[in-house]
Amino acid sequence: MEFKSVCIEKIPSCDHKELHLEVTQHPHSLRDVANIIVALHRMKHSYTPRGTEFSDHELLDIMLENVFEESVTPVAVDTWSSKPNVFYNTKVIEHSVCDQDQKSLVLHQSPLELHAVILQAASMHLKVNLNLSTYMSRNFTDSQRRPVALSIAGKDLYLSCSKSGSNPILQLEEVKDRAMLKNIDANGETARFLFLKSEQGLNTTSLESLKFRGWFVSTAVEDKRPVEMCKEDDSAHFTNFSFTHL
Repeated sequence: MEFKSVCIEKIPSCDHKELHLEVTQHPHSLRDVANIIVALHRMKHSYTPRGTEFSDHELLDIMLENVFEESVTPVAVDTWSSKPNVFYNTKVIEHSVCDQDQKSLVLHQSPLELHAVILQAASMHLKVNLNLSTYMSRNFTDSQRRPVALSIAGKDLYLSCSKSGSNPILQLEEVKDRAMLKNIDANGETARFLFLKSEQGLNTTSLESLKFRGWFVSTAVEDKRPVEMCKEDDSAHFTNFSFTHL
């Protein structure tokens, strides 16, 4: 490290010995800067030079301006709550859906719910298809699952997952204003309409609730039972479906 030595002669009005100031051409460490500040601060309060062109305060400012360089340390904030988790609807495609036991979806009016039923050729007109609306978010980077909303084709009925008692339940809700589902806040009320579509294999899909992770849209092993939510390891239900693009 190279130094330049500067000698400041003794000032008649002060009792201090000669002050040697070494100026390095290399960047100062934080400790070096702190030592300089302490030394200059002591000089400032020890005497008041007479007949100088600059005051102590002005000299201190000049010297500090040549010592310090502005440093900004970026702070990374990467939490779920700090980011705007908004999902944007990209497209809507109609699909034919059946479970892994080849049961079709049938709309039951009272109570209003979907049933999984094995249909014969003469009753295939009872089958309903689902509109699958896909969503995107710049903060959702799970490449294995895609956020979707599901509605009955030709109707304003959407599948939703809400908490009832201790467990989530699947419901059909009428949504007259579809614009309310154009953008969905992951932390808002309409997040109940979002499911995570995951491809398990060739034309095999599961649908997990976005709000209640670990809970999946399912059909019972028995025929003519309601479509409902269950845990993935529930042996009495199927959680895999076949989606065929129409």
